[in-house]
Amino acid sequence: MKGRRNRGVALVVVLWAVGLISSALLGLSLMFQAQLDQEVAALQNARATLVAESGIQMVLQRDLNREEVADASRKLSERLRSGWRVPVEFEVSLESLQQEESHLNLNFWLSDPAREKQIQAILQNLFAGWGVNLDTSIRTIDCLLDWVDPDDFTRAQGAEAEEYREQGLGRPRNGRLESLDELENVLGWKELAEEARNGPQGVNWRSKFTLYGSGKLSLKSADRDLIEAVLGMPSGAAQRFDEIRLGPDGRLGTRDDIVNPGLLQGVPTAVLEERTVSGETDLWRVSSTGKVGEVKRTLVALLTRNPPQVMARWLQDQE
Repeated sequence: MKGRRNRGVALVVVLWAVGLISSALLGLSLMFQAQLDQEVAALQNARATLVAESGIQMVLQRDLNREEVADASRKLSERLRSGWRVPVEFEVSLESLQQEESHLNLNFWLSDPAREKQIQAILQNLFAGWGVNLDTSIRTIDCLLDWVDPDDFTRAQGAEAEEYREQGLGRPRNGRLESLDELENVLGWKELAEEARNGPQGVNWRSKFTLYGSGKLSLKSADRDLIEAVLGMPSGAAQRFDEIRLGPDGRLGTRDDIVNPGLLQGVPTAVLEERTVSGETDLWRVSSTGKVGEVKRTLVALLTRNPPQVMARWLQDQE
């Protein structure tokens, strides 16, 4: 009888041990599966990014006309697909940024902490010329800088995640601006826009800014207030330059326009060269989306095609 009880206890212990080992093996199996899924996802993301990069490199070919981009994308996608076991393709869009140089590129100035004091001075100068109240200007600029910087330290009159959360306004971008519409989410911006619109110049801020381009302002096509702000000139100081720039026909953007940087008195040559451009620009924005299976990644690049050179490149957030 005692032996039967011992065997029964032993059986229970064995069954318990088997159950414990099975649970452990199941846990290990699930852990390994999760790790494998992560590695597969990382591999697919890397492959999709590599495919997107193929589109950027394709556009860098100087003998490829803009009209041929779509057809070339299709043919190159077919060649890539033939060597892979999963569906592979990429799509490329190409647009000239020549006209973007007539606007102030906020992403260029805001993306580098070393330019912070410069963009503060530029924007204060610009907003003052629009008739914006100084307090509104300083508040909005601090909030804008907090909106794009990656940290959670609030500037003197700025706002970080906590301030936006308290007002039910989401949270700052903490990165590059993705659209001009996004500026309306920055605390203080709507007040600034209203003051600019109702000021003596009646300014529509959307006509002044861009998020693309080299960061240099075109002396050939930019508005006078932008030229004065970027070069640190008092309001009205570039009036003579602006009048001469129109040329004999008195119209901007025609063949007889005259760009004479020498009329921008008091501006150091180094500042002119660093912040402005006088002639035409060969600058393009390329958006290349690589697809591998169900995974999609989009690379955006700013580049010149003569000579072929990538000026900036970033991975666009996927929705």
